[in-house]
Amino acid sequence: MLVDSHCHLDFPDFADELDAVIARARAADIGRIVTISTRVAKHAQLIDIVERFPDVFCSVGTHPHNAHEELDVTAADLVARARHPKVVALGEAGHSSSPRPRVVVAHNFAAGPICLGSWDAG
Repeated sequence: MLVDSHCHLDFPDFADELDAVIARARAADIGRIVTISTRVAKHAQLIDIVERFPDVFCSVGTHPHNAHEELDVTAADLVARARHPKVVALGEAGHSSSPRPRVVVAHNFAAGPICLGSWDAG
């Protein structure tokens, strides 16, 4: 079975064709999909998606580029949201060459095991 372990089904680009996107993935023998959270504030939207499709799961977390918007999110908040049976990871978190305050990076890694990405890192 193939797994798409990193996509963003909640992005506006897919809003009007989400059913078709999932159908194309299934037709391509993708057995599971993990849609990655970029903002805890929008996690309810991911939950709506994963509850619609039995083969779609999600993470919970804040992308490092958005971390400055969610400094009040705690590890306890993430753990509570991660209790949903279709939440399979924490993240998105990672490293980029883009400058941002160290406190934001540290905040992202405070929750423990994560879905880690590296982009623009050279």
